[in-house]
Amino acid sequence: MRNTLILLVLIAIIGLIPWMVSRNNHTATVRGTFPDELTGADYNWVYLHCDEEVLDSCIIADNRFELTAEVNDQRRIATVMIPCCSLTQQVTLRPRHEIAIRVSLDEYYRKKAEMTIIETMARLDSSGVSLPDSIWNQLRDSLVKAFIELNAKQ
Repeated sequence: MRNTLILLVLIAIIGLIPWMVSRNNHTATVRGTFPDELTGADYNWVYLHCDEEVLDSCIIADNRFELTAEVNDQRRIATVMIPCCSLTQQVTLRPRHEIAIRVSLDEYYRKKAEMTIIETMARLDSSGVSLPDSIWNQLRDSLVKAFIELNAKQ
């Protein structure tokens, strides 16, 4: 009788191990998606930074990415960085918390146009040519429209 009781207690403890482990989950997840119309985001890196430390990184595949980080019982402020289009997003990581990020097509193209304009401005400045900011803003807006129209035709 005593051996049976010890066996039942051991079986109950072993059965509770998965439940105890799942209760101590301190993982936060950040899932991101890009529009399906966008073709230039795949195979680029995405990073999750916190206090100058990279918590996780992954490659964008099928216009999606997933980052995970261990978070103690407290929340942490982190930054999702997408260098291919110079996008950053601050997120608050909490244990057992999932965050969804959706990158809009307009924002993606706006950042891409801004990067192109900054490069062009630097080249012109090095040549001694300077244009007013209003012209650069008009150029950026027309580039965004052109990127979206070009992508819609494909």
